[in-house]
Amino acid sequence: MYSHFLVPVDDSMLSAANIQTAVQLARRIDAKITFFHATADLSATGDGALLRTIDPQAFSSAAVGDTHAVLSKARATADVAGVACETEHKVCDRPAEAILDAARLGNCDLIVMASRGVRGVASWLHSSQTERVLRQSPIALLITRVASSDPIKASEHALAIIQDEHRSIAVVMRGMLDLLKQANESAVSLDLRSLEAMLTYMQDFPLKMHHPKEERFIHRWLRERAPESEKVLLELEAQHVREHLMVDEAVKYVRNAKAENLVALDALGPHINSLADAIWKHMQLEESVILPMAKLHFQETDWQEIAVAFESNKDPSFGEFQATEFRQLFTRIANLLPSTKSEQRVRVASDS
Repeated sequence: MYSHFLVPVDDSMLSAANIQTAVQLARRIDAKITFFHATADLSATGDGALLRTIDPQAFSSAAVGDTHAVLSKARATADVAGVACETEHKVCDRPAEAILDAARLGNCDLIVMASRGVRGVASWLHSSQTERVLRQSPIALLITRVASSDPIKASEHALAIIQDEHRSIAVVMRGMLDLLKQANESAVSLDLRSLEAMLTYMQDFPLKMHHPKEERFIHRWLRERAPESEKVLLELEAQHVREHLMVDEAVKYVRNAKAENLVALDALGPHINSLADAIWKHMQLEESVILPMAKLHFQETDWQEIAVAFESNKDPSFGEFQATEFRQLFTRIANLLPSTKSEQRVRVASDS
């Protein structure tokens, strides 16, 4: 029986589907996971080398790229399922070799990957990282999907987007709790600036975009097709309102704390903990009740419309918010997380 998976990750839809499959399997057989991301070597490019010379700090940030964001969301997926996990990344130009090295160093006994494929199963074994890993791996390799022969369905696409947004929210919420924990355990001042950025994300993304789209599409159609869902939908919508109020109140506490209001500073910690508890319960209700109910009652054409709504860069019905701006803000937040930067289980290396 396998006990330790290595799961390579990136920011693609195929990777998200592979993560879900790997986590479900790990939960079923009580295995742990190491999520691995191969970070492109920016210094090997002309632009990267120039940036490193003229602005080392900007180069350092750019070199990491989306690494922490990708790994943080993968970890959040495992956390929700109660699966033990670690995260690792390596700066490299040879992803397949880096994957094999990570599996060997981590004493993994199964690599779990998906393949994009080329023209179907017969030809996916050409020029892919999966093929290189398969040819060289001394341990078992599980291919969860060949995308060219088993395309992601509209329902999978829509659900992956929604759950990915849930993981982003969970990562930001965890970041707030980590900042509080760091301040309490290290006797350092609470990082109010980072906390304010995280709360801004919560105000502008889940509260102004994610929740309204849930209500406009998923809730509306469930009311039409599953009238028995009315009670739980009303509870979820009441939770949306409470979360809005709690986030707004947290922002006020932070602003007052920045003005050296000690009462606000003392109240901030308990309030953030209450907010986190409310958000965990809300997402658990959505993923354990609402989304399974939607899968039961919606057609693939419904999911296609939902996917378009959730992935659109700008929806006029919800103001002038740009998805790319939220992505950039989330990446900056992920790079700030204490657990991401200092956790000893995250091993960062570079090709020699």
